[in-house]
Amino acid sequence: MEKVLLIWDIDGTLINSKGCGRRAMDKAFLKLYNIKDGFSRVNMAGRLDWQIVRDALEINNIKEDDIFSFLDNYGESLKEELIKNPLCEILPGINEILVETWEDQNIYHALGTGNCEIGARLKLSHLGLDRYFEVGGFGDEDLERWELIDKVIKKASEYYNTNFKKENIYVIGDTPLDIECGKKLGVKSVAVATGAYKYEELQKHLPDFIFRNFADFHDFISIIKDIK
Repeated sequence: MEKVLLIWDIDGTLINSKGCGRRAMDKAFLKLYNIKDGFSRVNMAGRLDWQIVRDALEINNIKEDDIFSFLDNYGESLKEELIKNPLCEILPGINEILVETWEDQNIYHALGTGNCEIGARLKLSHLGLDRYFEVGGFGDEDLERWELIDKVIKKASEYYNTNFKKENIYVIGDTPLDIECGKKLGVKSVAVATGAYKYEELQKHLPDFIFRNFADFHDFISIIKDIK
């Protein structure tokens, strides 16, 4: 079997944080700018945190460009939200997929998420998943999502000292943007309808593979391991 790289989105793909991220962003916005529900008019699905925060600042007419300062405050708010919300959950089949593939010497994992790094690590560590992801790309930069994934591939290749073939790289996510990343970069896309988009909506974007969820996790693993 050849070396495989799995690039994972977080929210709606690995976990459901039950709105903790949005509430934490609103809380940080209120603290810093005294504006309630600062992100109510901002589309977050599949986008990078840097862009999300920039849009919120522009929509609310705030002339502020220290996005890193906001993200630090967001991290503090997110810690509080995660602690007080017992409903955050790992999505169906994810634990099983990670456990079964983690010790396979031919399968490697990376994060490709719009979450800023502090947000990503807090969410995953809260649910015990952070240990599976040693490398990744995060939403701390103003990038197109495909550029983020391209950087992840380069970082993972260097980190794991492996030259992954494009046909053995899988971008896994719950939005059309994840699918488009695969098409743009010439790698495989795996769509899963456990986030904001329904199965039928994702299907229209023609991913290489699509699942309603990963509850039947062997179906997902069979795709990855069907590589000679």
